Amino acid sequence: MKIIKLLFFIFLIIGCKYNPEKSNYSPPDVNWTSSDEMPSLEVCNDLVNESERKSCFNKKIINLIYSNLSFGKVRVKNKINDTLIISLLINEKGKISLIGIKNKDKLANKIPELETLIGNSLEKIPSLYPATKTNMGIPVSSKFSLPLIIKSN
Repeated sequence: MKIIKLLFFIFLIIGCKYNPEKSNYSPPDVNWTSSDEMPSLEVCNDLVNESERKSCFNKKIINLIYSNLSFGKVRVKNKINDTLIISLLINEKGKISLIGIKNKDKLANKIPELETLIGNSLEKIPSLYPATKTNMGIPVSSKFSLPLIIKSN
């Protein structure tokens, strides 16, 4: 037992000779307040210009939402022509979800199930490429807002 204690003490002394100030390691600089590469769709990935990629992504997401949005049996008495601002989250796995809707109070009494309809539309969108911290290569969640125009005939 004394030998084990002696060996433990020797290993402890040897292990404590590490001096972190003499190390060359410096952790990478990471700005976690914004993602370096925004989320994307496959059709927008080939664009080099960041503003073109963002514009492509926004247009394609809105088109996917409209194409999946089904008002089916919804009937309204008065014509509707309103713009909603939808807040979305794309998680680190590329799954899109609805965070909230601004300006929905105007339409809440005309289309009470509006939030559910938009949520169902988002569920039908296939996985996206998530935002990426480019200097770390880590996929991250990102939030963004888009205008959604609701019109009735």
